[in-house]
Amino acid sequence: MILKLIKSAFTIRFLEFSVVGAIGVLINQAVLFFLAYILGIYYMLAAMFSFEVALLNNFILNEVWTFRKRNTSSSRWLRLIKFHISRILGFVTTMLALFLITEFLTIHYLISNIIAIGIGTCINYFTSDLWVWK
Repeated sequence: MILKLIKSAFTIRFLEFSVVGAIGVLINQAVLFFLAYILGIYYMLAAMFSFEVALLNNFILNEVWTFRKRNTSSSRWLRLIKFHISRILGFVTTMLALFLITEFLTIHYLISNIIAIGIGTCINYFTSDLWVWK
């Protein structure tokens, strides 16, 4: 199973997933910057909202591009629910990393956010590949 996971990380699908993720990072950063810096919302609360906006964007792009060829028996709504559930671990990891990097390493939250997103990327890919669009 570990070999299967490693092989799946070196595919065109993973590249597409990464492109979608990069777009999601840009959206996440833009929303975080707008909410925290422009509107003055506490960065952790702003990060939660920016995470959800990016998550919805990523679901749509993965649905119509990355996993478009998958013959799934589940409905789009069920996949959206599964996508949200699968992101719980990624979300907790991302928020924890964001907080720890920002508060304890005193790195600016916009830079910390990029690092934190990177930490959750592999978890998100494998849950998408092995569960959401199975």
